[in-house]
Amino acid sequence: MTFLSTLSLPRLFAVAALSIGLALGATAPLSAQENEVVARVNGTDITEKDLKMALEDIKDTIPQMSKAERRDYVVSYLADLEMVSAAAEEEGYADKDDVKRRLDYMRKRALMELYLNDAGETVASEEEARKLYDQVIADIPVEERVRARHILVESEDEAKEIKAAIDGGKDFGEIAKEKSKDPGSGAEGGDLGWFTKEQMVPEFAEAAFSLDVGAVSEPVKSDFGWHVIKVEDKRDKPGYDEVEDQLYEMLARQKQRDIILGLREKAEVERLDKPAEESGEADPADDEASEAKSDEKTE
Repeated sequence: MTFLSTLSLPRLFAVAALSIGLALGATAPLSAQENEVVARVNGTDITEKDLKMALEDIKDTIPQMSKAERRDYVVSYLADLEMVSAAAEEEGYADKDDVKRRLDYMRKRALMELYLNDAGETVASEEEARKLYDQVIADIPVEERVRARHILVESEDEAKEIKAAIDGGKDFGEIAKEKSKDPGSGAEGGDLGWFTKEQMVPEFAEAAFSLDVGAVSEPVKSDFGWHVIKVEDKRDKPGYDEVEDQLYEMLARQKQRDIILGLREKAEVERLDKPAEESGEADPADDEASEAKSDEKTE
């Protein structure tokens, strides 16, 4: 656990992302090692690429375990999958109508996801992302934000020694890499990125937001230990650098949505499970009745 709360985009960005499109996972670039064979079942190869695909499919059902244990789990799953599916093939399951229908559904779903993902990944440019940022940022409420570094240690005496060393000209980032007990930021020279007051424990937030840019705090006590804080910058709204990835994702989903809506406009979709008035289709019998009533009024 770290004293820094989980960072999140402002609510408006989150709502915009949800309203724009489908929650489809992005495809990552393939590595050179993905064709490496990791196991073989009755002569059939299981590759790193197979592992990656299976993990994406079943990750939500895997119990908590180490990375190595998770890898073994997925290899075993793929081995079982190969053996059981081969047995099903031998017993003629692939020729059953319900299996054929299910396979057709899964094929279409995979095609849809890959097609939309590819379309989304190729659409966005920096110019478009910055244009979207300018449109959205105007509606985000002003809220003070700070970018800061910190060094977390166990005792006040050690924090005082670090503060004295920084005041004497020692580099803050180098000391953070060497001394900080925060596993998240220590390796990054203590860099915490941008945050609001609500994203920090109160003692830390009060100290960080009271400092001028470039200033270094006296030791600050929290439940996590003793902090020495340096404020790098301040702003009152999220900067483009904070939300760039989310902007590209929003543009990708906008493209995916546009593709689906465009196809819907050109397609002929008939709802045969609903009466015409529920599905939005005109019933010829209703038209005839309406015309008859109109004639009665005219006479």
